[in-house]
Amino acid sequence: MTERRPNRQGRIARHGALAIGALLVAAACSLPPGALDAPYPVQFHLDATARTVHIDAPGWLADESAVFLCPGEPPPLPEPGPERVGWLPGRPCHDFGRFASANGLVADLSLADLGPAERATFAAAPDWYAYLLDLDGETVTSATRSRFSIPDGFEAA
Repeated sequence: MTERRPNRQGRIARHGALAIGALLVAAACSLPPGALDAPYPVQFHLDATARTVHIDAPGWLADESAVFLCPGEPPPLPEPGPERVGWLPGRPCHDFGRFASANGLVADLSLADLGPAERATFAAAPDWYAYLLDLDGETVTSATRSRFSIPDGFEAA
């Protein structure tokens, strides 16, 4: 019985497939600049009217969340580390406060909380973002966002 040795082309194909697999794994583990921490799939339901934005995120299981509305794409989280202690997205995002969310997040955000200058900025924006930050004390551990259209009937004044 003769021993069969793999041919050179077969070895090259196997090594090539392994190299491509390793590149795909490495690419999946690295996030582009401005990305959130990870592409966590979160059920995120928004119902926006001229007066209120209702958020229902049953899959967002953070003990405490900071909730923001932003009149455009919110800033990315800093890299994990000390810069996340006390980090907030700042203006032009509006801080709607902290919410308990260990069993999912449900929040009603009153657009009456927006000041006149904020209302003008939000009215001029083509899209808004709901931006949720997972808090561990004062440290932001992760975030998610959802883009939505400006509510019908929302006015600057």
